[in-house]
Amino acid sequence: MELKQDPRCYTNVCIDGQWFHYDHCSTNAYMLKGGSPAGIELQSIPTTENELVELLSQY
Repeated sequence: MELKQDPRCYTNVCIDGQWFHYDHCSTNAYMLKGGSPAGIELQSIPTTENELVELLSQY
């Protein structure tokens, strides 16, 4: 699925039981868990949900 290229949009995705939040048009994501979120700097700006999952699977 293509990600909407709009900075007002975001995607939450579950990978191996861990939820991640990604703000579109950025390289910033974080893991959703109790307490403060763990920030992640992505290597590139993903254009599809599959690319996003690939980038987040490294964490």
